[in-house]
Amino acid sequence: MAEATDQQEAPATYISVQKLNLGFSACKSEVDAATDGDVVGIWLLTLVDHWDHDFERVVVLTTNSILVIKYDFLKMIAVRTSRVPFYTIFKISTGKFAYPEKSILPIGLRRSTTGVRIFFKKTEPTFLQKFNPLTKEMPFVTFTSHVAARSEAGPEIRRDDVRLQIDPFYGRLVEAVRSCRARLATERRMAGVDDEESSPASLTEALEVMEEPILLDVYLGWSAALHNTSQLGFLKNRGFINF
Repeated sequence: MAEATDQQEAPATYISVQKLNLGFSACKSEVDAATDGDVVGIWLLTLVDHWDHDFERVVVLTTNSILVIKYDFLKMIAVRTSRVPFYTIFKISTGKFAYPEKSILPIGLRRSTTGVRIFFKKTEPTFLQKFNPLTKEMPFVTFTSHVAARSEAGPEIRRDDVRLQIDPFYGRLVEAVRSCRARLATERRMAGVDDEESSPASLTEALEVMEEPILLDVYLGWSAALHNTSQLGFLKNRGFINF
């Protein structure tokens, strides 16, 4: 998959390679070895929420889980961590972002890049969830390359750093989820627990890996335009104040 050039401008680079490495090392402390297992890889990506808002996130793949960490590279602290166990993941989609036919979001503000969507709940978003920009209960999470990977500006982080790019992440994610599912299924059989009723639903069905458009169900897009062009989802130095 070749990454297309997005119309959205990338924020000025503010993370040095040294800070990135230190931040990644700090994020490893968020891993619970008993629950998550060993670290497989770490990326700095852009999380795209259901309202098409960008948020910078450190994403850690382990042998059992994916950790999504809001990390403050200015204060060098982990602000919030969420975790998705691999056994709950039943579908992974990758493809170009797409918008509804009736969306009035200007073409110049639409994403033209590749994304990855991870489904871990077999439920459709409710009406309230879809129209609540603050909800944390969506049944999937969506990522794309960090905006610095699409920027020519800024000498600190090289745009070709694979730790910023979605394609290497996607490959390792699929590999890690498949490996975890196979290991858990084998462990359950060896323990004599092979009945479907007592197994996690995702382990009784084949993992779906699809190449398809990643739909952003956005019709107006005014909040996304304001949020993303102002880079509010990225903690950075903004002069007198940092946020």
